[in-house]
Amino acid sequence: MLDSKFQPNADYTVQTFLDLVGQNTDVGSKKLWLSPTKYICIIYLQGLVDGEKLDNLTQHIVETKAKSETQTLDDIDSFISVIKDKEVYTYKQAISCFFKGQPLLFMSESTTAYSLNMSMTKQRSLSEPTTEKVVRGPKIALIENLDENLGLLRQRSTEEEMVIEDIYIGNAKEHRTSIIFHNKHCQTHIVNQVREKLLDIPLDNIQDSGMIEEFLEEAPYSPFPQVQNTERPDRVLAAVNEGRVAILVDGSPFALLVPTTFDMIMKSPDDYYERWIAGSLLRLLRYLSIFITLFFSAIYISLVSFNQGLLPTELAITIAATRENVPFSPFIEAVVMEVTLELLREAGLRLPTPVGQTVGLVGGVVIGQAAVEAHIVSSVMIIVVSVSAIASFTVPQYGIGLSFRILRFVSMMIAAIFGLYGVTMFFLVLVIHLTKLESFGMAYFKPFFALNKKAWKDSYVRLPNKSLKQSKNKSQQN
Repeated sequence: MLDSKFQPNADYTVQTFLDLVGQNTDVGSKKLWLSPTKYICIIYLQGLVDGEKLDNLTQHIVETKAKSETQTLDDIDSFISVIKDKEVYTYKQAISCFFKGQPLLFMSESTTAYSLNMSMTKQRSLSEPTTEKVVRGPKIALIENLDENLGLLRQRSTEEEMVIEDIYIGNAKEHRTSIIFHNKHCQTHIVNQVREKLLDIPLDNIQDSGMIEEFLEEAPYSPFPQVQNTERPDRVLAAVNEGRVAILVDGSPFALLVPTTFDMIMKSPDDYYERWIAGSLLRLLRYLSIFITLFFSAIYISLVSFNQGLLPTELAITIAATRENVPFSPFIEAVVMEVTLELLREAGLRLPTPVGQTVGLVGGVVIGQAAVEAHIVSSVMIIVVSVSAIASFTVPQYGIGLSFRILRFVSMMIAAIFGLYGVTMFFLVLVIHLTKLESFGMAYFKPFFALNKKAWKDSYVRLPNKSLKQSKNKSQQN
């Protein structure tokens, strides 16, 4: 039925269409008679149509009819051709256009309908990034409107080789997605892979780019994200100029960037907007924070439970004194406090911003103090867990921060069973796993084990922009 073509009887066509879309109270219609036997019918969704444009159309038809008693459907067709979006021949096409907010115009004795370009898009204004804040740099973020985002990128880019291509994805191939790449810097096989994976996505209702992210990953069961997401236009343009592909989904304020490496995720725009010395130190601090997030609590559990001899005597005595009246093992202490902190962190995200910040601060202080006084945990454990939690906030991308927080519980469990040997083995397993991962043919742990020293100029640290520019020009010439 959906693939059936319209009949020349407009009454039958309109009634069949209304039966297919259901009896919804927000469906409106206007029927305008051109002659005793000829008419047009406009069907629209009241909340999605631009009422002013619709009124202007109906007023024009009425005024034209009043001036000319011999008005024909051909006269109307010539006027509608200016405002129509496309011609529609089947019920399936009509339903797709209708629920996008485009009114449908049916003509008597015609097997063709028109979708009118009168949809009214509701969108928020441009604002600052909320998940990727920087001290210095552009203070603007992407929004939910795809056309606005593409215009924003075009406005900020001077690259004539930047290509924007629309791809319609989903089972019905109706959800608009755009891929952006540099015609010279981006490898053709990467663009082809992106197209193929997008076209194979079997979803119907795509609300955000996060819903398609896992379909682009080659190892979806890995705890590490292989697709980078960002809400910053400057970051999107920088990635495109490096030869990567950006994916923008209509309705999502987050762009996806592929290929992705661990090094790319750990970089922040601050690294390039500040002087190279500060940017390098901040980047090194970030990598140190990853180690603290993953292993600080685990190392403490190992030293206290199995390897006390590795602790300095005075420190061992201090730790033993703080744990004198604590009935639980270090592992149970750590789990209790880590779970409590995760609860506070999640509550702070869901509550309104001022309330959430208060809950996180006051809740952490009050619960920590009460837990120490009740001899549930030791004061040293409070310090260890707090430092681990603070270190996790330095990760520039929220998604990989979640991965580190999950792996922290795994490392604590291994430390409670196998001690430092287990923690060391877990670290080696993570490194091996990272070296095996790939994103669209690119090694995920590149350039950490690269033999080419030029690749290190913008990895662990960032050299001055002059050196980076010279290196980039040489690589492009080769």
